[in-house]
Amino acid sequence: MIGTFLADAPATVEKITASDAMTKLWNAIITAFTKMWEIIAVNMPQVGNFFADYWNLHFSIYFGNILYLL
Repeated sequence: MIGTFLADAPATVEKITASDAMTKLWNAIITAFTKMWEIIAVNMPQVGNFFADYWNLHFSIYFGNILYLL
């Protein structure tokens, strides 16, 4: 298997400069954050609705308990 891998390797190796490496790194980072932001943007209304319902429920329970104690 290793012999087959080495046999298929190209004869010349492409050299990458430090500038090319940094450009590729920044492009990869920007792409990753863009994809993460898209996921957050799609799911944020659901997260907001969850917390709105959660706090609405708890506020009503706390407020009801305060009124009960008065």
